[in-house]
Amino acid sequence: MILEIPEEHVAFQSVAAQFKKSWRQTFSNCPPVRHVYKVIVEQASLDKYNAYRDAVEARGDFVKAGRSAGNEHRRWHGTKRQSTRYVSLYPFKGMPTDDSNVSSGNFGPGIYTSSTSSKSDDYSVNSDPQSPLSAMILNKVVVGKGFKTAQTNTSLRSPPAGFDSVLFEIGPDRTDDELIVYDNEAIRPSYLVVYDETF
Repeated sequence: MILEIPEEHVAFQSVAAQFKKSWRQTFSNCPPVRHVYKVIVEQASLDKYNAYRDAVEARGDFVKAGRSAGNEHRRWHGTKRQSTRYVSLYPFKGMPTDDSNVSSGNFGPGIYTSSTSSKSDDYSVNSDPQSPLSAMILNKVVVGKGFKTAQTNTSLRSPPAGFDSVLFEIGPDRTDDELIVYDNEAIRPSYLVVYDETF
């Protein structure tokens, strides 16, 4: 279920501000946010996410270091808008048990997000010819102990030993970052953001 948040509400303003601040495309201006919806996740699904986060926290003691439990962060994920009424809130189809019909990214078959809204816009698809709007999901992601790298590795099926995620960082040749997790329970949609389509 999703609930629309009024534009004057602090949650709308917080999400829209994060969207604008993290837009890094140099060839296009940040498009305006038109709607923000709170995603209401089923309790059973939320319980699984919380259990995963708590397990990562127990291993990493992130709270003691002044971070959030499980080193949780908000990250963007581009999604497909097929009509004015349908948006895919769960583009994450589950981690595969084999390699059949799996579209792998730079770090193998994982769940990809970014702190950069313009990076995720590259993966937002608007298939509704009647509307000039695109959609993006702002997710809660358990980062835990992230393996930082500047080199791609398409053979990965999980983070390197001792790590909970992979961080493809911004560098001299990269203006965007990517965060990859390999467990379905490490991520949950939090907000659906609808904004003007970019061209």
